Amino acid sequence: MRRFLWVVGFMVSGLFGTSLCAQRYDANPSAFFLPDEASETAKIMASGFISTGLDELSGVFTPDYKEFYYTVSHRNEFSALLYTRYEGGIWRYPEVVEFSGRYPDADPFLSPCGEVLYFSSQRPAGENDSGGVWNIWQVKRDGGGWGDPSLLAMNSLRHERFPSVTQKGDLYFYADYGSSLVTFDFQKANIYRAEKSETGYVLAEKLPATVNSAYADYTPLIAPDGSFLIFASRRPGGRGQSDLYISYWQEDGSWSEAVNLGSPVNSTDSDHYPLLTPDGKFLFFSSDRRILSPKPAEGATYSYFKRVGLGPGNGFNDIWFIQAPQK
Repeated sequence: MRRFLWVVGFMVSGLFGTSLCAQRYDANPSAFFLPDEASETAKIMASGFISTGLDELSGVFTPDYKEFYYTVSHRNEFSALLYTRYEGGIWRYPEVVEFSGRYPDADPFLSPCGEVLYFSSQRPAGENDSGGVWNIWQVKRDGGGWGDPSLLAMNSLRHERFPSVTQKGDLYFYADYGSSLVTFDFQKANIYRAEKSETGYVLAEKLPATVNSAYADYTPLIAPDGSFLIFASRRPGGRGQSDLYISYWQEDGSWSEAVNLGSPVNSTDSDHYPLLTPDGKFLFFSSDRRILSPKPAEGATYSYFKRVGLGPGNGFNDIWFIQAPQK
């Protein structure tokens, strides 16, 4: 174990310049990842540790900031849930969550108490199911780990993704209910809400035209108190392939007209997968925007190509953070 910790410290030292993993953050574990004050400038999260040049999406902390969960995807062919945990005074190297890695899993979301983890998966829903349909699942804490995932599908035959839950337990997600295709129809993606009841959830309802459009609307993040909704959309008028928008819940029981969050949240590339830190100060989102790397004056070397081609900002999704919108 000591050798493992030394290797982690060495690797992160090479990535960040100093061995941050060797520093203790007992009073504030999130200080390893986040500044004290939220900035209005978008910044990449933990370059080389979380954002690595792979396809990283959907970052979320536990309420005590001692665990961080996210998705790693491989060219939309396979994805898994990863996490890193603060233990023994350091952040451990990321690893696949114990119940993930066999089937495509994505979109982790933690309940306000951190005892329930919601996620999307293509795992089989039963013995006679071959899998392949995106549905929403949940898994509860079981001692020091997680129990067995259970299906939380509104319609197990259609594709449902990106769960987000209020303090009351109401579930927001996106689905392709309007499609006749068997495969996931991203262009038919819209945002839905299922109200929590004593026995489960009532029939999911599609959010109104102030939120949904005739284009792909997806990855909804509902505020814990239900006061606002942030989501991605490919509707015309945005800055890039997909932009983040916000809509507010109003006193008359309606959703306000969705407004583009603008720059620096949105870029000329794809910006999506929004999530909040537990204190609501920071907005996480994923973006495939490129980070321009200056060409070396003495000429390009192999190390230069590796750093630019395999590192964060290479055109795959990275996780970014910025000051969260105010209510």
